[in-house]
Amino acid sequence: MKKLFNVQIVTAFSIALVLFLYFMQSGILESFEEKTYDLRVKILHSPRPLPQNLAIIEIDDKSIAELGRFPFSRENYTALLNMAKTAGAKAVLFDAFFPEVQSETIDRAFADAVKRSGNVTLAGGIEFAADGTAKGFTSNIPVLETAAKRVAQINMLPDSDGVIRSSLLLIPYKNKLYPSLGICGAAELLGVDSIEADRRNVILGKMKIPTDAEQRMLIKYNGPPGAYQRYSFADVAKGRVAAENLKGRVLFVGATALGIYDMRVTPFSNNSPGVEIHANVADSVANGRFITRGVSESLIDIGLIIFMGVVTAVISWKLRHLVSLPLVATLVAFHSALASWAFLSGSWISVVYPVTSIMLVSALVAYLRFFIVDRHAREVRAMFSSYVTQRLVDEMIKNPEMARLGGEKRDITVLFSDIKNFTAYSENHKPEEVVAILNEYLDGMTDIILKWEGILDKFIGDAIVVFWGAPLKQEDHAGRALKCAIEMQQRLESLQAKWVADGREPIFSAIGINTGEAIVGNIGSEGRKMDYTVIGDNVNLGARVEGLNRRYDTSILITEYTLERLRTSVADGSFRGVSITGLERVIVKGKETPVGIYSVAAIDQGLMATLVDCDPEKIVRLLEK
Repeated sequence: MKKLFNVQIVTAFSIALVLFLYFMQSGILESFEEKTYDLRVKILHSPRPLPQNLAIIEIDDKSIAELGRFPFSRENYTALLNMAKTAGAKAVLFDAFFPEVQSETIDRAFADAVKRSGNVTLAGGIEFAADGTAKGFTSNIPVLETAAKRVAQINMLPDSDGVIRSSLLLIPYKNKLYPSLGICGAAELLGVDSIEADRRNVILGKMKIPTDAEQRMLIKYNGPPGAYQRYSFADVAKGRVAAENLKGRVLFVGATALGIYDMRVTPFSNNSPGVEIHANVADSVANGRFITRGVSESLIDIGLIIFMGVVTAVISWKLRHLVSLPLVATLVAFHSALASWAFLSGSWISVVYPVTSIMLVSALVAYLRFFIVDRHAREVRAMFSSYVTQRLVDEMIKNPEMARLGGEKRDITVLFSDIKNFTAYSENHKPEEVVAILNEYLDGMTDIILKWEGILDKFIGDAIVVFWGAPLKQEDHAGRALKCAIEMQQRLESLQAKWVADGREPIFSAIGINTGEAIVGNIGSEGRKMDYTVIGDNVNLGARVEGLNRRYDTSILITEYTLERLRTSVADGSFRGVSITGLERVIVKGKETPVGIYSVAAIDQGLMATLVDCDPEKIVRLLEK
């Protein structure tokens, strides 16, 4: 319970930390989030055909070469407007402003062309103070501004990494809202004049454009540079562009030549002409293509941070690392796919913050498991792996409460096995022969013991001590012990045949089994040498019974206490293939209570077990140990 509480604390801390960073808009995490946004813009972009209602009149290198150094004489702008009007252009928007007088005659002619067109939007630039408020506005000479249909601001405020992902649609200055060139282009495309604002929207006619509180709109880019039809400024001004190419179109006029330094960084490119960014804003708004990151998206982000953190905690805590790590990676991939789907649907769902929640929770829970849970697992493995089956070890790790390692009384069955006359055998054979045959014997017996899920307590020279019923409870521990003993003798018979065939003298073993309560636990010197073992009178009785095989010339002896655990299964036929014969009731040295001793022999597995009880009146007191 305490371990689970620790996991809950770690999970809550991790999620709270990520939420704190989310609300604080952490610079590092926001930078990563912006990069994931750019990646989504590029990867999820679907090419669209060139819009037929919008075009860019570009001040390119060709125009500069033909018309002279930029800025051009305003006579060229006059010629451009005259050609656009003649062709029937829907509107002309200049991504340039004219703050100084060139000459009264030229300026007047330009102003007249602006007024005759009746659809010209001129540009201006707002200057910002250190606190982010507007403190000045650089516009056009009065004669031009009076003639224009609108004056728009062309400010572009990139994010901290220099990338332009959004546009300020409206900027307040001196009790007036200055619309961006892009939103003015959208108004022309839609044929509306009204541009207003409320708390989190810019209202264009009847259309609500989702923005933040500062009227900043994420730009749904149409594509990389070149997403709109371009015509050279010189070609239009000189009449080299067919009228049908301009008719009915909203024309953005601006620089694309590198030498004019109006190149901006966008998610698509490090060299995007500023005029094309304005065109993207107009196109996005006019077609209702928006990306939003507002209150709804924030609530979804918060929910995903919490949900992903909790799911990760459950996965990391409940499952092994081999399984949990791929699942955590799958969870990250799932969230990335979810964020991509949301992006295609017009919502910017955070990738970085939920993924940070996943990674942080996964790391901390893994740390917790390594130093608390897995440490316990390592201790259990180190203690039991050499003398129990892997399944038992895994079960004890999965259910620690089943394997209390402190000393406790448990109902167990203990098995003692010893080689008959081993001292004489050792004296009559070379040491290397004794060791070789003993190792072969012990190896075969160990396989059988582990097969029947016994705890291999210890080897004492040629003797083997095994018990069942701890640390995991085994309701059938007496039956397991007896079946194990029978199979040990059968394996020994196979080994004896092999040794005889090899010309070696075989060995024979004796087994004694007793069942009852004993003390089970770690015994020894802590930090130096400890063994998980059993002690108590019933263990000692098991050892005494094994020694009685010499008295009765038998191979397997059990006590009446073990038999009592088997009577029901012997009677109903579920325990088969053995013959159990009562020998005597004996009183071992140091005891006063007689105990029945039974010999066991294997018979055909298909046959019912047979049982002959001891004569209750036949009691023998043994003086030897």
